Amino acid sequence: MTVLVAYATHSGATRTLAETLTAALRATGLEVDLTDIADSPDPTGYDAVVLGSGVRVEAIEKHAATWAQHHAQALGQHPFAFFSCSGSAADPAKGGKQKATDTFLEKLRVTPVAVKNFPGWVLMDRIPMHERLLLKSMRTPTGDFRDLPAVEAWGGEIAPLLRPAP
Repeated sequence: MTVLVAYATHSGATRTLAETLTAALRATGLEVDLTDIADSPDPTGYDAVVLGSGVRVEAIEKHAATWAQHHAQALGQHPFAFFSCSGSAADPAKGGKQKATDTFLEKLRVTPVAVKNFPGWVLMDRIPMHERLLLKSMRTPTGDFRDLPAVEAWGGEIAPLLRPAP
């Protein structure tokens, strides 16, 4: 059984989460391929797919959304999980919710076996100037908020869900 972990990242935080998740899934005995969405992976040859995307200005990465819509039929035929990576996910007031994730999944119309919104980082030197200005005007906290042990734990939780039913 082979799992595709595909990710879209802008500043690199989502890639680090995808790498951590891949290692966790492999530790459970799953065979996992890790691929950047920019490489246009074909999900049809996999038994399960995990898609991860960074969140920018309340939307998941455009490449991730386009890829998922293009492959929605294939994603709906096998176990599919989704995670987002956002600096705003570290905000306790959000209670683990992410508007970008909810909007994306409503449009995709594929029901994932698992969804998780992970904190990422907000590092101004990795963000385009126009976004920096917006984030500063919104008084967005800056820093590295990633919780890699939580990503690892989620990998252990979802591994059984990614295996096809007997």
